[in-house]
Parts: sequence; C-alpha cells; structure tokens
Amino acid sequence: MASNVRKGLVIAAGAVVIAGSVSVVHLWRKWIQRRSQKLEQRIEDGIGMEQLSILAKSSNVSLRRSAEQLLLDRITRRENFKFVLLCCRSQDEEQVLKACTVLCVILKSVDYRSGGMDTYILNTLADCLVRSMDASSFTKRSSDTSAPERIQRMTLAAIFDFVCDSDEKKEILLNETESVGAILNLVQQTRSKEVLRYAMFLLHQMAKCGSAHGYMIQSGAIPVFASLSVSQHGDNVLQKLCFQILVILLNTPGLNVEVFLKQIANQRVLIRAAVSCKSDDGELAYWAIALLHEFAIHSNTKHYLYTMPFLLGNLQKALKSNPAQVQRLILRIISFMALHHDKFKSEVLDNSQLMEHLPVCLASGEPDIVHWGLVLVHDLAVAGSDQDVAGKSSLEKLLGPSEDALIKAMIPLAVGKDPNMVRLMAETLGFLCSCEQLHFRLVKAGVLSIILGLSMMHDSDLAFWAAALLLNLAMTSGEVKFAILKAGGLQALVELCLGDHENSQVTTMAAKTLVMLGFTEEPLKIHLHCDSESGNVNIHNKNFYLSHPGITVMVWDTLISDELVCQNFNKEDSEVIPSLALDIPSLQEAGQNIGNLVFITIKGKHCAAYLQGLKGVLHFNEDTSFSGITNLDPLTLPDNHMCAIVSQLSAPNRLDVWHLDKSDKPIDLQLQYSYGDIVNNRVYQLLLLPSLKCIDSIPAHSPISRVSELELLEVFACHNMHLQTLRDSKKLLDILTDMIWYCAEKGFESLESEPLAVAHCLGALRVLAVITTHEYYKSELLDKDTASAIVSLLFNLVNIWLASQIGQPVERVSPGRQGDTIPMPGMLTPRPVSRGDALATGGVLTDELDGDMLENTEESLLKSQTLEDTISSLGSMVQQLAHSTSHHGRETVNVTAVDSAVYTELESEARTDDQQIMYTRVAKCSALIINNLASHQNPDTIKTSQIVLNKAGATHMLWAVLLSSTDDFKNVISLPICYTLTRLVTTDFPPVSDDSVVLNPDDKTSSLIISSDCLEVRNDSWTFESIRTNHCLPQTCDASIAGWYFEVLLMSNGIIQIGWATKDCQYGPEKGVGIGDFINSCAYDGARCKKWNGPVTETLSNDYGMEWCEGDVVSCLMDCNGNASFWLHGVDMGVAFKGLDLSQGWHPACSVSSEQQLRFNFGDAPFRYGSQIPSGFVPFCQIRPPKITDETSLEEQPCSENRNNNAEVTDTNLTSPNRDVQEEESVENQDESYDSKISDATCDTNQSIHPPVGFDTPIVVDDSTDEVCPVLSPDDDTSMAEFGYSGIQGEECADTGTAMEEPITDEFFGEGGEEALQPDMDDSEFQAMGAGDEETCDGNRPISRQLYLSSAGEAGGENPTPSLYYEVAVTHSSDKPLVLGYCTMDELDHVCAVLVKSDNQIVLPDEALTHIPVDKSVIIGCGLLSPPGAIFFTIDGNPIRHLFSFSEPEAGQTPLMPCTNNPFLRINYGQDTFAYEPANQSEHRLGMAALLHNYHQRRMVGLGQAR
Repeated sequence: MASNVRKGLVIAAGAVVIAGSVSVVHLWRKWIQRRSQKLEQRIEDGIGMEQLSILAKSSNVSLRRSAEQLLLDRITRRENFKFVLLCCRSQDEEQVLKACTVLCVILKSVDYRSGGMDTYILNTLADCLVRSMDASSFTKRSSDTSAPERIQRMTLAAIFDFVCDSDEKKEILLNETESVGAILNLVQQTRSKEVLRYAMFLLHQMAKCGSAHGYMIQSGAIPVFASLSVSQHGDNVLQKLCFQILVILLNTPGLNVEVFLKQIANQRVLIRAAVSCKSDDGELAYWAIALLHEFAIHSNTKHYLYTMPFLLGNLQKALKSNPAQVQRLILRIISFMALHHDKFKSEVLDNSQLMEHLPVCLASGEPDIVHWGLVLVHDLAVAGSDQDVAGKSSLEKLLGPSEDALIKAMIPLAVGKDPNMVRLMAETLGFLCSCEQLHFRLVKAGVLSIILGLSMMHDSDLAFWAAALLLNLAMTSGEVKFAILKAGGLQALVELCLGDHENSQVTTMAAKTLVMLGFTEEPLKIHLHCDSESGNVNIHNKNFYLSHPGITVMVWDTLISDELVCQNFNKEDSEVIPSLALDIPSLQEAGQNIGNLVFITIKGKHCAAYLQGLKGVLHFNEDTSFSGITNLDPLTLPDNHMCAIVSQLSAPNRLDVWHLDKSDKPIDLQLQYSYGDIVNNRVYQLLLLPSLKCIDSIPAHSPISRVSELELLEVFACHNMHLQTLRDSKKLLDILTDMIWYCAEKGFESLESEPLAVAHCLGALRVLAVITTHEYYKSELLDKDTASAIVSLLFNLVNIWLASQIGQPVERVSPGRQGDTIPMPGMLTPRPVSRGDALATGGVLTDELDGDMLENTEESLLKSQTLEDTISSLGSMVQQLAHSTSHHGRETVNVTAVDSAVYTELESEARTDDQQIMYTRVAKCSALIINNLASHQNPDTIKTSQIVLNKAGATHMLWAVLLSSTDDFKNVISLPICYTLTRLVTTDFPPVSDDSVVLNPDDKTSSLIISSDCLEVRNDSWTFESIRTNHCLPQTCDASIAGWYFEVLLMSNGIIQIGWATKDCQYGPEKGVGIGDFINSCAYDGARCKKWNGPVTETLSNDYGMEWCEGDVVSCLMDCNGNASFWLHGVDMGVAFKGLDLSQGWHPACSVSSEQQLRFNFGDAPFRYGSQIPSGFVPFCQIRPPKITDETSLEEQPCSENRNNNAEVTDTNLTSPNRDVQEEESVENQDESYDSKISDATCDTNQSIHPPVGFDTPIVVDDSTDEVCPVLSPDDDTSMAEFGYSGIQGEECADTGTAMEEPITDEFFGEGGEEALQPDMDDSEFQAMGAGDEETCDGNRPISRQLYLSSAGEAGGENPTPSLYYEVAVTHSSDKPLVLGYCTMDELDHVCAVLVKSDNQIVLPDEALTHIPVDKSVIIGCGLLSPPGAIFFTIDGNPIRHLFSFSEPEAGQTPLMPCTNNPFLRINYGQDTFAYEPANQSEHRLGMAALLHNYHQRRMVGLGQAR
C-alpha cells in the first residue's frame, strides 16, 4: 500500500518537473525572439532616410525592393502620413508635387487603412487638383513648368487608386462639390494625354456609381464626353471610355434621354460610333454599338441613324465577327430601325450577306440572339405582307434565292418552351404565307411541320394561328391541299374542330379548311406489289411492307397519312377448317379508325381458307373493281394463288372493298382514288354525324351547349355532300326553328341570364342562312313556321332599338307560336282606328276605359305635328292605361305588365358592346334568311314564298329594321333587305329583259346577294362568290367603235376581282376560285394590287395597278383588239391583258370575298368619269339589241316654240274641271314653283297626247282649265290590272283612289291648305263648291273626290312628314307601265299611280295625268299619312299636292305595304337619302319604324284573337 503511494508521488513530481521545464523553455524562446526583433527594429531604425534613398537606387534588385519597402513602411506611419498630407496643402508648388507623388505611390502600392482619414485624404487630393489648375494658388512656384500637369497626373492617379472599387469613397468624393466639375474642366482644358487618360479613368469610376449620374449630367458630362469621343477618335482606350460613360449616363432613370441624344448627334458622334462598329477592339465595338442602340430604341432619334449609308454594312460585318452579346445588340438595332420604316427594310432585304446570316442567328442556340433574330425576321415579313410588287419581292429576298434555310432554321423553334417565341414565330409564318405565289415554296421548305406543331400546343393563340395558316394555304391550289393531307394535316384540323377554344374562330376556320380539302382534285395514288416472297404498298412515295406469308392486314390512317397497324396471321398446321372466321383486332375495335384504308395480302399454303375467313368482313358494291381472275366468286381463291385487297373500314368488322385482285403471278396494282372523297368521308364520320346526333338528341331549350356543333354545321353545309347529309336529318329544321322560337317568345331582354340560348339562336340562324341558298330548303322552311319565328326576332330587335333611341318604353303584345298572346315589353301601341271605336292598346281592346279619355287621347295624337309630340302623347296614354286589362275568352293580358327592372333597362340608352354585336348579328342573319326564302328561282313557288313571308310580317319588320338601325349597320343589311322588300311587294315576276344589260341572277353562285335592279352585289358568306352579266361583248367590232367601257363603284375595300369572263369560266366558291382564277377569265384585284388570269400557282408576275379603297370607282375598258385595261378613280393603270380572243364572248364579271359589296354601271346612269372615256369607246349597255318600236318616243319629238294651250298637259295639282275658277287659280299660284320646275324639264309638243298603254278611257282637254281629265262611263271597268298590276283581288273600282271620308285638320299640311281641305265639309258642301257629280262603280262609293296639299312656299305651309315613304329611281324607258302605291295586306284595296315612261306621264289614282321630265332619270316617291290613312306622290322630291284615300275608308288605318308590278326596281326604302327632304329627318324615320312595328303588333294580335 505504501509502495503504491510512493510510486504515485514520484510520478506526480516527475510530471511537475517536466511541465515546469517546458514552460521555462517556452518563456526563454519568447524572450530570445523578442530580443532579436528589437534588434532588427533597432537596426532598421538605425538606417537613415538618406541611406534608404541611396539603397532604393541600388542595382541589386532585392536590396532595392527592401529599401523601398522600408520607405513605404515609414511613410505610412500615422504621424508621417499626416505630414505628407500637410505637405499637399503647402503653398510651395515643388513641395506639393513631391507630396502628391508620395501619396500616389502610397495609395497605389499599399493597401492603406486610413483609419477614418478617407474624407481628409480625398479633400486634400481634390484641393491639390483644383489648385494645380490655378497658378495663383501657389506662393512659391516650381521652376519646372510641367509641375502643374505632374501634380494633376499624380493627384488623379492617387484619387483613382483610392476610390476604385469603393462606392463609399466615391460618395465622399461626390460631396466635394468642386471635384467632379474640376475634373470635367480639366478634361476639356488639358493638353496632356496622361492627365486626360487618368481623368477619364476616374470619371469612368464615378460613372459606375449610380448616385453620381445626376451630378455628372448636371455638370455637363454628356456633351463633354460626346466632344471627346470625336476629338480622341483613333485612341481606342479613350474613345471606348467615352462611349461607355455616355451609354451609362443615358440609362439614368428619369432622364429625358432624347434631349441628350440630340446633343450627341449634333456633335457628329454617330459617325465615329458607326466606324468603330467594325473595330478589332471588341470592347470598343461593343460600346459603340451600345451607343447606336440607344438611338435606335427611341423613335424620335432613329432618324439620325438613317442618314449614315454605311451603317448597315458595318453592322452586318460586326454581326459575323463579334460575340453573342454584340450580336444581340446589332439585331436589336436593325429590328428597331426597320420598324415602320419601309426604306430601311428594303436596304436590309437588299443586304444579301445579312439575309444569309439570319438563319445562322436563328440556329445559334443563344436565346437572346434567336429571339431578336426572329423579331427581325418578323418585322421584315410584315413588309412583305403588303400585296404589291414590293411585298412579294421582299418575301423572296427574305427567304433567299434557294435552299430556304430560313424556314428550316425556324422548324426547331416550333417545339420551343418559350411561349412568346413560339407566338412570334406563328405570326411571322402568317406574314410569310400572305403571298400566295410563295405558298408552294413554303410548303416544300417544311412550313407545314411548323404549323401542325403549333396546332398541337395547348395555347388558344397558337391554335388560332395554326387554323388561320392552314386555311390560307388551302385556298391556294390543289398541290398545296394535297401537301397538307400528305403531312397529316387532316388529323390536326379534326382536332382543332373538336377542341374547346376560347376563340370560336378556330373551329370555324378549321372546318372551312376541311371543306376546301374536300374539293382536293389531286388523287391518292396507291402502288401495291405482292409476290410469293415479298409485298409492299407505296403511298406518297413511302413503302409499307407486307412480306409475311399467310394473311397480312395493314391499316393506313388517312388522318395522319401513315401506317397505323400491321398484323399477320399464319397457320402452319396442315389442316385448316374451311369455315375459319378470322379474328382481326384492328378491324373489330374501329372507333375513330372508321374511314381508314385497309390493305390485305393473302398468300401461302392456306390462302383459300383465309379469304373465306373474311366472308363476314368484306362487302362488295357496284363501285368495287376487280382484276386478275374475275370469272370466279370474289371469295373463291384457287390453290397457289395470291390475293390483294384494297378496302376502306366503314364500320366495326366491315370493309367496303374498293379493289380485289387474284392471280397466280406477282400482283402489281396502280390505283388512284379521290382524296376529296376520303376527306369528306372522315369529316362525315368524325365531325358531321356526331354534331347532328348531338343536336338531334338534345332538346332545343336544353342548357347543354351546342354552339360548336352549330358552327360546324354552318360551314359544312357549303359542301353538297354534307348538305345531303343535313337533308337526311328529319329533325334538324324543327330543332333549329325551336331554338329561334325560344328566343323570339321570351325576348332578348329576358334572356340576359341565358346567354347560351341566345348563342344557340344565333347559331341556328347562321345554319339556316347557309342552307336556304338551296331550293330544297327554301320549300321546306316555307312549309314550317320558321319565317314567323325569324320575324318575331326582328320584332324584338326593333322594339329594343326604338326604345333605346326614343327612350319611351311601353307595352307590346305578341302572339306565341301557336297563337297564344304573351305579354312582352314593347315599344308602341297602335293608334285608334276611329273616334267611336274601342282603343286598341298594344293590340288589345280596352272596352273598360272611359270614353272621354279615349277621345282626348285620340285628339292629342291627331294634333301632334312631330314625332316627339307623338311619342310623348303615346307615353302619356300608356301611363294612363297602366292598370287596364282586357279579356278575350280565356286569355287575360296585362297591358303594362312590365317588370320594373326591364322597364329601367329599356329606358337606358347604354347597351354593352356584346349585346349590340349580338343584336346586329341576329338581325343580319335573319335578313339573309328571309332574302334567301324570297329569292326563289322557280316561278311556281315565288308567289308561295311571297304569301308566306307577308303573312309572317316580313315586309313590315324588315323595313322597320332598316329604318331603325345605325348607319354602319344599315350599309351592311340594306342590300338583302331592299331586295327582299321589293320581291315581297311585287305582283309580277317576269324574267330579266333581253333589252337591259345587267348582272345575270341566273348565272351567279348561290350565296351571292344581288340587288333588285341586278346592278349591285354583296357577299355575306365566307366563300368566294361570283357573277357574270346577261350579255357579252360582240365577236366583231363596228368600224366606228374602238371599245367598250363600264364602271364599278367599290362599297368596300377588301378582296374583289373585277374583270371579264367567258361562259367557260367555272366558279368554285368553296375552293376560293373566282373570276381571274380560271383560264377563261381575267380580273384586277386592287386590294392586293394584282391581275389574275389563271390559277394562282401558275400566275407569277401578276403585280398590277394601285391599291383601292372604299368609295373608289374602277373603270373597265376592252378595246376591239382584246386588250383589257383598268382605271382607278380616273387614273389609267395601263393594259392588264393583251390579245384576248373576243370570239369567245367576254362578259363583265366579278368575284367578291366575305363582306364585300360593289355596284356596276353599264351606262344607263351617268358615268363618274365619263368625260375621260377615250375616243371611240362606248358604254357597255349599248351592246344590247336595239329596241324596235312603231311609235316615236317623246325624246324624239321636236319641241315647238309656240305653245298650244289646247294640247298642253298640266299637273293634276290643279283643281277639278268643274271647280270654281278663282279657287283653281289660287291653287295654281300656290304650286307655281313646282309647275315651273316641271315645265322647264318638259318638252312641249304639238301632237295630241296618247293614252297610256291599256288605258282605254278617252281623255279630253277642258279649254277653260287647260287640264286633262278622264271621261268615265258608268259601265267602264278599267282596272290597274290593265297597267300590269295584278295585286287586287275581287271587285275593283275604276279609279283606285277616292275622297277622304273624314275631315282632316290643317295641322298635317300647314295653314295654307285650310281653304282647300275644309275639315268639316260634307258631301253636299263639296258638290256645291263645284266638284260635280260623283261617278261610282257600285252606286254608293265616290270615285273622284280629291284633297289638296298646301303650297310649300306659303306662310305656314310645309311639306307633310310622311308616316311611311319610299322612292323609286326610274333610269330608262320600258314598254311596260310601272305601278307604284300602297295596298292592304290582303291586297283587296290599294292606291296606286301608273308611270308610263315611254310617254313621260304619270297616271294618278284619280286617273289624271302628270308630265315628268324627259331629259333625265326621274325619282317617283310615294308617301302615307297616317292618320288619316291617305296617300300622296312626289316627283324628284316635290309633292303632287293631292291626297288619295282607299276605296274603303277604314283601309287606310289598317296595316299597309307598298305595291308595284316591277321586281327590277331600285327602291329607296330609307337606306339612302330621300329626294323628299321631310322624310330624311332621323326622328321621322324612327317614326316610320315605330309605325311598321305597330303594324306587325296589331296583325299578330289580330291573328292571335282569330285563333
């Protein structure tokens, strides 16, 4: 135990000794080291400054460096450093120079830690710099004259080294307000290159500090550096610094850059920068290009760059030889300069080296370079999108002479991840495809792969571009259509049609492309080869191998134009069951594969059994063709024979065999089939049939959307094959009609919460607008109530439009589809028929109302002289009737049961844009449908359509739509509406006369709308519609004729082709083929500045003429040598086509694209540029056969200077022959101005006046009154039918207008007519005034009583404002008298005048005659005044001051409509300005629309009551 303790103590003592020894050793070493350090320090301190100076000059490098380091160590001691700084502030220039030199060395060589002295150091250096620039600041000058420059150089170098890479020190220097300014002054004043260089280095450091920018700019740094960049040109370092500082300062936030850029440009800096672009110094080139970039990106300074002709060449060279960041800037400069500057774009396109390098940029892989390279290509393509000579040339230069490297470089970009890049590329492709001549080249270059790639992306914008591009390409030629199908475009288009897109135009454009592909004329060529060892099918020059023994089935997908699946079946056993039924999976689960082609080869040991196994699969028809062994049953195959089958999968496990070949020798088939039929079959299976099933299986009122399906039907209906499919659908028309009725019955106001129902209604209208261009559907729809539904829609729209414009909402009542009366918010109530009758409010009798209130209401209406007063009176009346109801059997209708919200909405004038667009689309489609229904070509069905449409109220509502629509919309719908109205009010429908030269309505495409006078056309379809005239040029020319001339007024400025065509020219509206696109035609297209004479792909150099705009007049000339030329607004554009063969019979013709309209003038009206027609050219209308007549027209009769009063014919606004002479003279004086106008325009003759054709009543002249009047016998049975008017049914009076049965106050015509009108005059009083005995046709009704309008020239006298009014322009003579007037809806009563143009007379309803001018066209107007329901007529805007009433007094208060006997009139229903001024005021036109709206409402209520 004790030993252990001892051992422990020994160990502890040893450890203590060891530890102590170590500590002692450590302390001893530290003491030795400290002593040695002190020794070294003492040795160093012992060396004097003079000795160190000598050592610093030693030749021994090590010794010299050691001495220098000792000097630096001593001088950087705090007390020594302060001494140096104090020396810098000395008044001794030499001492300052030495001190600055020391500071420069210190701050450059030593990382000096100033210890809070930064400010003092910088202040000292700045003070030295400032004083060095002022010699008076030193009291003792140095003998060295270069001392100031040396001080400056040392000071600048010291400051630069001190502040470099330290923003804090730069901020301190900025606080020295004189420092930056001093440096800038020094830069301008110094002559020392070194000083300038150090100053520039320092300023460059300051410019890199953002806080310094403002002070530097305020100190005038930008002009200084701009000047230096010019003066130091050649010194790459200084010029590089100048450019860099300028670029940095110009990017200061909030700076008005353009002001300083102009200062820079004025110092001619840009020339130096442009030269520096191609410098070998990469940094200099970069900053020079960066400075040019600042000018390019600002629109107000770009023009400085355009003045340097060598700039583009330098940029092009720099683009090839510099790194990516420089290339990016160059591409940006060129892109910005090319923007909106056609001249520079042309220069860029002319730079072939730059164009060759663009594909390299696109393929570089650098995102910025690719982006800006594509931007440049896009901007250059925009210039090429112009359809003129320069545009086509631009695109050719952009694409390059060959190889099409640009397109190939763009192909990989289509699958890029940057959506903006892909969108930009899609838009670029759109511009590239704008030139039709380049389509095939682009397709060959691979553009289809890009477009199809775009269609697969889930981006609505890209889908739109893909659909638009495919549609644009498909319109070019059959070769391009075939290329689209070959590339697999059919699948892309089908998917675009089936996709759910934000933009509905994607579906529509894809469907249109499919329709065009359905007209592909290029056949699908199939080469099938089969022998015992091998087999293959070649399609589109691509082989698909069928080499296996047994039975091989290959399915070729017609959507993607590639193999879908290939299956082989082979039994090796020796015995095969003869009844073997083959199980082929690819045929059983067909699905979307229906319509694909199936190729089958059978060969080998059990070939006969294999063929028998297909017994239930193969189906033969009359179109199946056979080759090889044909004398056996199709399913019988001898041993050791081979069989090849070409078929189409028509249903699961069903193949329609196209061709079958059986042979014991190798089979080699060369087959071809219509690719168009294949496309149409796939469209039928995948799109049309599912769309029809969807529409047929869902109720019309279901909230399930069928908008896409309706859009597809609208487009596919343009193809006859698909149209036949629609005809086979028994429920389609009923469902479409139900969709329309749903909106018509509920009203658009009530459907604001059901936008889908409105969309379905509009879709149904669009479909009907297309299919009603075909005769079959016209007859089908006339047998249904579709017309009534459409008219009810128009009734809704007119109600809304009138309410928004007049602001007076009242209740309307419209019957439902089965005659039920439905309360609906409306516009106007009908006016009372007579004072004693019950007031018809909203078409419902109000027999519970107070009689005095009814009389007061009627009087207030009759005394209203303006529309505002009338509407106000109506509004007051409705408010009085707010709680009135009427009972009709079981139906009870609340007259003003209008929801307050709807009432407020109708009062509001503001409608959203979407609502207005929807309303106009509905109105447009409705007008087109009714136009199509009225345009029957079959004479047997014309009257039927007229009766059906008039019964539905189409006449009144179309007229109301025209009058209540805005001017812009009126221009769109006026042509179809006016044509329809004329068809609906005409009684006779003769064919187009051979003696008139017009557009031939029987020689036009189905969707083209033509005016009633056959001189104006419009296209509202998406197809390319065409028409020719009814006469062609003569095959030989008269010696006196040099050529023919006609004019075309452009009413739009889109794609229109105007020219000439023979009968052999074929139309192809769905294919985009029109006049000029076929070899037997030629045309001028001013929208694209082209001339056309054959297919697009064969028309290469076809640039011609000037670009036209809306309102221009195109003059078309053809000389006797077959040279066709065109003028635009009177400017000759030269000969377009030479040496046309006139023996082929050339017709004036045109083709118009969607929403385009134009009007022809063949010479029956004055030409716009007739004074400029070349000598010998005659109007085209003179080719018509000469009119042979035995009578001499008034135009050919000589005028006599001596007037024969007994033979003179005066106007019927004179009094009756038996009237008092004094009153007669008074009326004559009142109408003196109008009489003088007519007399001036009339050529008096000495011949007797012949009665109008068909008018057998003798005419005598009363010598006392000089008035011609008819003498009627009691038995005379003359009727308007003798003048060609067959509208009156039943018994007729000899005259068609009778006296007014009720008094009329002078408020209608002014006070001047009071004596003539005599409001309270009865029959006896009227006879006492000289009216004479009244002739009657039945002994009761008067036939010759007349009322007169007051003279417009008298005090208080005004021309009456008509309740309804229309005018007819009569431009050329016709043998057939023209009947104009109004009739009742049942056509049992009418008031009409007859115009006998050949005799220049108008037979008025009382059978009196009025002369019309003979030397010009005449405008005949017909107006209605309601109340009292009287008719008046005007000539060239001047009223004939007679009022004519209907035979039945109450007829004038019933709904009326115009009537005429000529369907080829150009009638102005309000689409143009009237010659009769009172009818032009907007409030009066709205009043006409309100009356027509009221007419329809009263008739519908009447029909509902009758039911």
